[in-house]
Amino acid sequence: MPGVIPPSLTLGRSSSSRGPWTAVESHSGMNMIRRGSAEREHNFLSFGKSPLSNRPAVAAPCPVDLEIVIESPPLVLYGPPATSTGALLSGQLIVTVNERGLRMDGISVVLQAFSTTKKPVHKDCPDCATTLSDLLRIELLKEPTTLKEGRHPFPFSYLLPGHLPATSACKLAAIGYRLSASANVADRPRLRLERPLSVQRALAPGNDRSSTRIFPPTKLSAHVILPSVIYPIGEFPVRLRLDGIVARGRETQTRWRLRKVKWRIDQHVKTISPACAKHAHKVSGDGKGVLHQDTRIIGQREIRSGWKTDYGGNGRPADGHANADVAVDGQIEMEFQAAINPDANQVCDVESAAGTAVTHNFVLELLVSEDFCPNKNTKLITPTGAARMLRLIFKVMVTAHRGLGISWDQEQPPMYSDVPPSPPHYTQIEDYLGNLEF
Repeated sequence: MPGVIPPSLTLGRSSSSRGPWTAVESHSGMNMIRRGSAEREHNFLSFGKSPLSNRPAVAAPCPVDLEIVIESPPLVLYGPPATSTGALLSGQLIVTVNERGLRMDGISVVLQAFSTTKKPVHKDCPDCATTLSDLLRIELLKEPTTLKEGRHPFPFSYLLPGHLPATSACKLAAIGYRLSASANVADRPRLRLERPLSVQRALAPGNDRSSTRIFPPTKLSAHVILPSVIYPIGEFPVRLRLDGIVARGRETQTRWRLRKVKWRIDQHVKTISPACAKHAHKVSGDGKGVLHQDTRIIGQREIRSGWKTDYGGNGRPADGHANADVAVDGQIEMEFQAAINPDANQVCDVESAAGTAVTHNFVLELLVSEDFCPNKNTKLITPTGAARMLRLIFKVMVTAHRGLGISWDQEQPPMYSDVPPSPPHYTQIEDYLGNLEF
């Protein structure tokens, strides 16, 4: 009948959302990020069980694709913050135009540093939780320009200062960096692309650190040798010597026997949660925050054997005088390997201006017990029942492995002033007229 649609004729509508950002790998092996193309809504008619009803929606390509290509090596800050020369970041923003002539109002690249606290002053306030700061802002396209179809590279570079904190994430806070690219297309929504950046700090190993601790009122003294830096992956050696374990009298002597050695690595995290202007009244004024601290163990072990004990020796006076009635000698030596637990989710040492600081301590605990025996027969040992726990705490520096990398300023070719002097030249050359036969 005219004016009536049969039941087999229905009107359908299919829609799909804008595609996500996806990561791709270039043919040259460099990292890049590409934005997925948008899909366009498509209207169609389905007649009963016609094949047209099963046809998928036709996706229209996005007019512009953005890619970030990082050409520089990994961002590693070599040396301490006071002397580090920074890290060089260089790359390209590739704008791919999929239409014939597209008007672009502007293209920019922004490098941001952010600090996030896991315990903000106000729970649901994003301004209290995250603090942003722009390190770099480059306008790659300042004036409206019509770009033809194809790929258009826009290079950029930046020298990261050496005092910046390394990328880190722990239980209380997180420090990170991200590179944002945006493109303004005429009469269309703004396109934006973000990519996280990892910044590490590597300290060169130096001479081993030697420390001595004494434990009054006893005559015991501990001598410990530790490396200057330790790494999150791998073991490091620890050398221990315990002196003054025997106190000799005229007829008897007392001995300290090592029963157990326990070591651990403590990670201390301190962060300040700032308050935004809206919630500054909760911390008694603007510019203030709440201090949070956390301590956790990232490596530990208990050792009950493996040391060498020497109860002999000529002895030294206990009080420094030659006529003393008691002399102290004997020593215990041992060397063992310590390491950070790879599953402990550790963080390297870091300190930022925002108030986040991560430090580490190496704690060594020695359990010793006292024995008594006569000088004539040292095998008749009698425990006195006295025992002591000797605790030693050392600050250690946890840093990323330096490897074979060098700072960017050491990669440049030598300057004219760096060329060494040439070899000495001959002032006079004469021909040899003698016999050359041997």
